[in-house]
Amino acid sequence: MPKPDILIAGAGIIGCALALRLAEEKLPVLVLDRGQSGEEASWAAAGMLAPTSEHAQAPAETELAAASAALYPSWIEKLEGRIKEPLGYRSEGTLVVAFSAEEAAPLAALPGEALAPEEAQQREPALSPRLVAARYLPGDRQVDNRRLLQALLVAAVGAGVEFRAGAPAAEWWIESGQMRGVRTVAGEKLEAGAVVNALGCWAGTVPPLGRRYAPVRPVRGQMLALTAPGDFLRHVVRSPRGYLVPRASGRLLVGSTMEDAGYDKSVTPAGLRGLLRAAVEIAPGAGALPFVEAWAGLRPDTPDHLPILGATDIKNYFVATGHFRNGILLAPLTAELMADAILGRQPRLALEPFSPLRFAETT
Repeated sequence: MPKPDILIAGAGIIGCALALRLAEEKLPVLVLDRGQSGEEASWAAAGMLAPTSEHAQAPAETELAAASAALYPSWIEKLEGRIKEPLGYRSEGTLVVAFSAEEAAPLAALPGEALAPEEAQQREPALSPRLVAARYLPGDRQVDNRRLLQALLVAAVGAGVEFRAGAPAAEWWIESGQMRGVRTVAGEKLEAGAVVNALGCWAGTVPPLGRRYAPVRPVRGQMLALTAPGDFLRHVVRSPRGYLVPRASGRLLVGSTMEDAGYDKSVTPAGLRGLLRAAVEIAPGAGALPFVEAWAGLRPDTPDHLPILGATDIKNYFVATGHFRNGILLAPLTAELMADAILGRQPRLALEPFSPLRFAETT
């Protein structure tokens, strides 16, 4: 392809969603990825879309999550229309359950409907008789994140985006305070009109900038899948120790650990033991379900646990990373906001709370 207008480093859900959005603006886009496109943290996720219950720490993040969740129905409809396949977008909501009075106390602060134990068990008979309280969150959704990633890849390629797998960015190419492009590990220099760092937990590993604008660290999350009857659970169910996510395919996802393990994606006996214990605590019948697979992904976390979005003080260099546990949820809005920033338009939401420049003086 000729010199692209936009080069995106990172082909997770953020990079793919942004690539498609920019291609819709008729811009030539090249996406580089260190491995296979769409097979890191976004592939390893559970696809839960929880716009209210996980975003209490910052009003700006709450607004970001709610605005992105509002985009999801039309985004899914558009993607399903392009690939002619369902993406597992479901609207049954979430049940948050507690097994002690201490665990039940924080439930009152969540939106939604308080449920007595027997009411929760009427909705989900598989739930443990030991639960003492529950909260129903009708605004939560879920999506099959692996299908979603494949849809984004197909749609982006169909829109003219070029993907290069197995082509890690080895160095940012900067001249006279301006981003020119990247040098790959093969030594190739790729020039572009603008460069976006969407490398997830690897965003701070590329010289010469390193962590200056993207002090992101990996947080390992181990998960496993079981096979469950179609009527085993309808809702996503969360407890303080884990969650269960039912898929229409019959898979029941069990998640997830939160571990400081560096870039190690190993699945461990201790991790699986904790996941299975949490699953059986929530729904005792899960202990008899067939095991399918286990895996681990690396979530990109930041020092203040907020995403990093927007322009830097290096001309034509942008960052879109650090979404931690919410990359799937925040992908459609991130694509819109970053496209606006790259094209010099006023974003629909203020990006200052998420600016890469908030770290530039301390890293």
